[in-house]
Amino acid sequence: MKIRDIAELTAVLLQKHDLLAGGVFNGEPQDDFVKSQLADNRELRLLIRCVNLVLKEVACDYIQLIHRQTMTAVEGKIDYGDFEKTLLEIKSVKNLNGEDVRYFALPDYVAVEDGVFEVSYAFVPQDKGFFDDVDFGGTKAGDRVFAYGAAAEFCLISGNYDEALMWERRYKDALTVATRKTTEVIMPRRRWW
Repeated sequence: MKIRDIAELTAVLLQKHDLLAGGVFNGEPQDDFVKSQLADNRELRLLIRCVNLVLKEVACDYIQLIHRQTMTAVEGKIDYGDFEKTLLEIKSVKNLNGEDVRYFALPDYVAVEDGVFEVSYAFVPQDKGFFDDVDFGGTKAGDRVFAYGAAAEFCLISGNYDEALMWERRYKDALTVATRKTTEVIMPRRRWW
């Protein structure tokens, strides 16, 4: 799933025929053409911005994205600047044997004993470009969830509050379905005498 796909679905939902007819979403548009359209078309830029806002909101509040990274602690510190992605929450720190290691998240760094560790952490996705893939590939959140959220943001920013409320309800309902736990319920066997 790409930003382009979510933006196109959002434009369809909002009935933005001028954006759809602009040729940006037709086939495989040229990179130079898309750049010129993004430079000239305020609504297209706003649409891409809304999609990125929704991706960050979902990652921070609903479906955490987890990244694993091998890191080295020097003088009992792992600086936050050493993380490849924007850190949201540390999930675990393990040594090379796979054992959990005690750590403390301090304001400037992670305090841990010296050594090499595998750090698992939730992260905030970076802003994506028009042709970039989203980070939610292995989750149940599909492009429609993000398109509903982007439509709500777009309407809110544009001052269309009633329509924004409608899209916000659809977005929250779709998120509820996407984040629902699907565990199998097994009832105990009954005896018939």
